[in-house]
Amino acid sequence: MSTEQSQPAGSRRGAEKLLEAPKLSLDRVPVLHNIFERLAVTCSEKFRDICLPPASFFVNQLESGSSWDVLESYEDSIAAVYYSREWDANILIGLDRRFVFSVIEAAFGGDGSTTPFESERPFTSLEIRLAKRVFEFAIPAFQEFLQPISQATFELEKVETRVDFQILGQHDIPIVVVQILFQVMDNGGRMFVLIPQSALQPIRKRLERVRYQEPAHGDPDWARRMQDGVVRADVTLEGTLDGPELTLDELADLHVGQIIRLAADTQSLVALECEGEQLFWCKLGQAKSYFTLIVDSAVDPKQEFFSGLIFGPKGR
Repeated sequence: MSTEQSQPAGSRRGAEKLLEAPKLSLDRVPVLHNIFERLAVTCSEKFRDICLPPASFFVNQLESGSSWDVLESYEDSIAAVYYSREWDANILIGLDRRFVFSVIEAAFGGDGSTTPFESERPFTSLEIRLAKRVFEFAIPAFQEFLQPISQATFELEKVETRVDFQILGQHDIPIVVVQILFQVMDNGGRMFVLIPQSALQPIRKRLERVRYQEPAHGDPDWARRMQDGVVRADVTLEGTLDGPELTLDELADLHVGQIIRLAADTQSLVALECEGEQLFWCKLGQAKSYFTLIVDSAVDPKQEFFSGLIFGPKGR
């Protein structure tokens, strides 16, 4: 009797579980969520070239599963299989029938008042070409968003118009599946991406890092021009000095050339303000027959608040 046969079934199952790759916890990979959110935004922008009515994409599900179970729910779809040499794995991206028919309806003059034509017939060459066009901008965008995490490249292997449960291989494997909902007018469908967990395990630590990603729709040139315009904007600065208290009669009797003595000297602090907001405390100075302000310190809003409570608004 062999050693393997002599081991109890429970022991063998326990040993197999120890050798299994750890499951990928999607709650701990916020970067992966962020990548697909950016992909959805990019798809919405790219669809402006496909149909006139605005289209929207948003991530509906990101979950783990087994490849055969997931693929069974997407049988009636057009899908493309891509191979990554760096990952040594295939990924799949697909569009279901409702997605394809909704785009055809919107791209060729539909107004959304009628339900898109639906049938179990094979996809036409036009529908297949449209699906390929979607894949051609979605996969490069996905590859670009992955670059800070993994230098993975994706090569198209095949496009299938009928998704078989073994399209990713002869074995049922753990995968990550993202479902992106698509809507145009009152119609829509589903885009889906399947990635083997074995491809993501080596980079899972990087996927756990929370990092800021700039919105995909941001225009760097516009942002730079906006920043340059803001920093070059002209603003008016005002220095406020305390003066004497006058009655209304004394104020009415003021005349040109009259001297008003201010309650300030060279050691007095002057508040430098912009649009009513105090920025700095300054001291009076003089240069080339002009009065000047010499910046002494920045205004501390918290300190000024408590100083005002204790000494009143003129406590400084």
